[in-house]
Amino acid sequence: MRIFFRKLHRWLGLLMAVQIIAWMASGLYFSIFPIEQIRGEHLTRERPTPPAGLLSRMASPAEVKQTLDEHLGEDWEMDSISIVGNGGQMFWRVEGRFAGQAFRRLLNEAGTEVVPALSAQSAEQAAGDWLQNEAEVVAVEWLESSRPGAEYRGRYYPVWKVSFNEPESLSLYLEPWSGEILARRTSRWRVFDFLWMLHIMDFESRDDFNHPLLQLASVLGLIIALSGVIFWAMTTSLFRRKRLVIPRT
Repeated sequence: MRIFFRKLHRWLGLLMAVQIIAWMASGLYFSIFPIEQIRGEHLTRERPTPPAGLLSRMASPAEVKQTLDEHLGEDWEMDSISIVGNGGQMFWRVEGRFAGQAFRRLLNEAGTEVVPALSAQSAEQAAGDWLQNEAEVVAVEWLESSRPGAEYRGRYYPVWKVSFNEPESLSLYLEPWSGEILARRTSRWRVFDFLWMLHIMDFESRDDFNHPLLQLASVLGLIIALSGVIFWAMTTSLFRRKRLVIPRT
């Protein structure tokens, strides 16, 4: 029986060695860096809070809805409405659904005009305004979709992607109408994403941790751990029976 558990532990351990190392290394990386730093939240500014007494000069939600009826038509639904700061000014921010798709729009204080969608130049300016420190833009891209496993996936489209060399090879993904940050991607996040792929063993989309390959690997890892414990218990002097030696006369 001891030989069986020893061989089981040895050969399963050899089979699973690479994945076990990947689990341990990725878990170590996840524990070292706070998730806020991995996401790059420390590299961008917070959106300013509305000043006191602002509501007295803002349009009513009914006026905002009327303007959006003219902008979108009447076949839309409002999910939320709020007041936000952007570029030193305050705006109405509306979220909802139009033709089955989620949308966001900014309207001026009076609620009479919808802020135009960002151009490439204004997206570059908006991304720079979000940064804590000035940085040089290296690329501005318009994305309407992405491949499985891309660093921006399963989210709102279309988006503007604005990339910087520094800090930390940061890329900001901006909502094209409101200019809000939908995602931040840094060099640390990209390492995190690669290790997350190894950790959950989803080598295509990097999001699914309920698939058979991970389940099989987890079962094998559990067998390795249990067989090691059983083999240790069978071989250690604390658990072995002491033989009774009867001296010959």
